[in-house]
Amino acid sequence: MREDYDFICEADYVTYARELGLSGAEFISNLSLGQIRFAYNGIGPEWMSRSLRKKLDKWLKIFAVCAVIHDCRFAYDNDGSDAKFRAANDELERNCLIVADTEYKWYNPLRYLWRHRGRVMAEACRDFGWSAWRDAYEENKNQKPKGTNQ
Repeated sequence: MREDYDFICEADYVTYARELGLSGAEFISNLSLGQIRFAYNGIGPEWMSRSLRKKLDKWLKIFAVCAVIHDCRFAYDNDGSDAKFRAANDELERNCLIVADTEYKWYNPLRYLWRHRGRVMAEACRDFGWSAWRDAYEENKNQKPKGTNQ
Protein backbone atom coordinates (compact mmCIF):
# COMPACT_ATOMS: atom_id res chain seq x y z
CA MET A 1 0.00 0.00 0.00
CA ARG A 2 2.67 2.51 0.99
CA GLU A 3 4.71 1.91 -2.18
CA ASP A 4 1.69 2.45 -4.46
CA TYR A 5 0.80 5.58 -2.51
CA ASP A 6 4.34 6.95 -2.93
CA PHE A 7 4.24 6.47 -6.68
CA ILE A 8 0.83 8.12 -6.93
CA CYS A 9 2.14 11.10 -4.95
CA GLU A 10 5.24 11.33 -7.12
CA ALA A 11 3.16 11.27 -10.30
CA ASP A 12 0.93 13.96 -8.79
CA TYR A 13 3.97 16.12 -8.06
CA VAL A 14 4.98 15.98 -11.71
CA THR A 15 1.47 16.87 -12.88
CA TYR A 16 1.04 19.64 -10.30
CA ALA A 17 4.45 21.16 -11.10
CA ARG A 18 3.48 21.34 -14.78
CA GLU A 19 0.05 22.81 -14.00
CA LEU A 20 1.62 25.59 -11.93
CA GLY A 21 4.38 26.24 -14.45
CA LEU A 22 7.05 25.71 -11.83
CA SER A 23 10.67 26.04 -12.80
CA GLY A 24 12.02 22.50 -13.08
CA ALA A 25 8.66 20.95 -14.00
CA GLU A 26 10.00 19.84 -17.37
CA PHE A 27 13.16 18.54 -15.70
CA ILE A 28 11.28 16.21 -13.34
CA SER A 29 8.91 15.21 -16.15
CA ASN A 30 11.89 13.58 -17.82
CA LEU A 31 12.72 11.49 -14.75
CA SER A 32 11.25 8.11 -13.94
CA LEU A 33 9.11 7.80 -10.85
CA GLY A 34 11.86 5.58 -9.44
CA GLN A 35 14.38 8.37 -9.87
CA ILE A 36 12.05 10.84 -8.16
CA ARG A 37 11.46 8.39 -5.33
CA PHE A 38 15.21 7.93 -4.88
CA ALA A 39 15.92 11.67 -4.80
CA TYR A 40 13.02 12.91 -2.67
CA ASN A 41 13.44 12.25 1.03
CA GLY A 42 10.83 14.70 2.29
CA ILE A 43 11.43 18.28 3.32
CA GLY A 44 14.76 18.58 5.07
CA PRO A 45 18.30 17.30 4.59
CA GLU A 46 19.42 13.66 4.75
CA TRP A 47 21.26 14.21 8.04
CA MET A 48 18.05 15.32 9.76
CA SER A 49 16.10 12.63 11.60
CA ARG A 50 13.18 11.09 9.75
CA SER A 51 10.81 12.14 12.55
CA LEU A 52 11.83 15.79 12.18
CA ARG A 53 11.53 15.59 8.39
CA LYS A 54 8.01 14.18 8.84
CA LYS A 55 7.14 17.20 10.98
CA LEU A 56 8.57 19.56 8.35
CA ASP A 57 6.57 17.69 5.69
CA LYS A 58 3.43 18.35 7.72
CA TRP A 59 4.24 21.99 8.52
CA LEU A 60 5.37 22.87 5.01
CA LYS A 61 3.20 20.47 3.02
CA ILE A 62 2.18 22.99 0.38
CA PHE A 63 5.85 23.19 -0.65
CA ALA A 64 6.35 19.44 -1.15
CA VAL A 65 6.27 19.80 -4.94
CA CYS A 66 8.99 22.46 -4.68
CA ALA A 67 11.10 20.18 -2.49
CA VAL A 68 10.72 17.33 -5.01
CA ILE A 69 12.18 19.50 -7.77
CA HIS A 70 14.91 20.74 -5.43
CA ASP A 71 15.90 17.24 -4.33
CA CYS A 72 15.95 16.03 -7.94
CA ARG A 73 18.26 18.93 -8.83
CA PHE A 74 20.62 17.81 -6.06
CA ALA A 75 20.54 14.21 -7.25
CA TYR A 76 20.54 14.58 -11.05
CA ASP A 77 21.54 18.11 -12.07
CA ASN A 78 24.50 18.58 -9.79
CA ASP A 79 27.95 19.48 -11.10
CA GLY A 80 29.25 20.34 -7.63
CA SER A 81 29.56 24.03 -8.49
CA ASP A 82 28.55 27.01 -6.40
CA ALA A 83 26.66 28.46 -9.38
CA LYS A 84 24.37 25.43 -9.75
CA PHE A 85 23.92 25.25 -5.98
CA ARG A 86 22.76 28.88 -5.93
CA ALA A 87 20.54 28.30 -8.97
CA ALA A 88 18.85 25.28 -7.31
CA ASN A 89 18.11 27.29 -4.16
CA ASP A 90 16.92 30.33 -6.11
CA GLU A 91 14.61 28.03 -8.08
CA LEU A 92 13.27 26.62 -4.81
CA GLU A 93 12.43 30.10 -3.57
CA ARG A 94 10.74 31.13 -6.83
CA ASN A 95 8.70 27.94 -6.85
CA CYS A 96 7.63 28.38 -3.22
CA LEU A 97 6.39 31.90 -4.02
CA ILE A 98 4.40 30.58 -6.99
CA VAL A 99 2.80 27.88 -4.83
CA ALA A 100 1.93 30.36 -2.07
CA ASP A 101 0.42 32.75 -4.60
CA THR A 102 -1.56 29.91 -6.19
CA GLU A 103 -2.91 28.60 -2.90
CA TYR A 104 -3.94 31.98 -1.49
CA LYS A 105 -5.44 35.07 -3.12
CA TRP A 106 -3.64 38.41 -2.78
CA TYR A 107 -6.07 39.64 -0.10
CA ASN A 108 -5.59 36.62 2.16
CA PRO A 109 -2.98 37.25 4.88
CA LEU A 110 -2.00 33.58 4.74
CA ARG A 111 -0.51 34.21 1.31
CA TYR A 112 2.16 36.44 2.85
CA LEU A 113 2.79 34.07 5.73
CA TRP A 114 3.40 31.21 3.26
CA ARG A 115 5.54 33.41 1.02
CA HIS A 116 7.68 34.19 4.06
CA ARG A 117 7.92 30.49 4.95
CA GLY A 118 9.02 29.71 1.40
CA ARG A 119 11.76 32.32 1.61
CA VAL A 120 12.89 30.95 4.98
CA MET A 121 12.95 27.42 3.57
CA ALA A 122 15.12 28.51 0.63
CA GLU A 123 17.38 30.54 2.90
CA ALA A 124 17.90 27.53 5.16
CA CYS A 125 18.93 25.53 2.09
CA ARG A 126 21.36 28.28 1.09
CA ASP A 127 22.85 28.46 4.57
CA PHE A 128 22.96 24.78 5.46
CA GLY A 129 22.75 22.86 2.17
CA TRP A 130 26.25 23.15 0.76
CA SER A 131 27.52 19.95 2.38
CA ALA A 132 24.47 18.02 1.09
CA TRP A 133 25.09 19.46 -2.40
CA ARG A 134 28.73 18.41 -2.36
CA ASP A 135 27.92 14.99 -0.86
CA ALA A 136 25.39 14.31 -3.62
CA TYR A 137 27.92 15.39 -6.22
CA GLU A 138 30.66 13.16 -4.81
CA GLU A 139 28.29 10.22 -4.52
CA ASN A 140 27.16 10.47 -8.12
CA LYS A 141 30.15 11.77 -10.08
CA ASN A 142 31.79 8.40 -10.73
CA GLN A 143 28.77 6.13 -10.70
CA LYS A 144 25.28 5.86 -12.05
CA PRO A 145 22.92 7.42 -9.45
CA LYS A 146 20.73 4.94 -7.60
CA GLY A 147 17.18 4.81 -8.84
CA THR A 148 18.08 5.33 -12.51
CA ASN A 149 17.11 2.97 -15.26
CA GLN A 150 20.02 3.89 -17.46
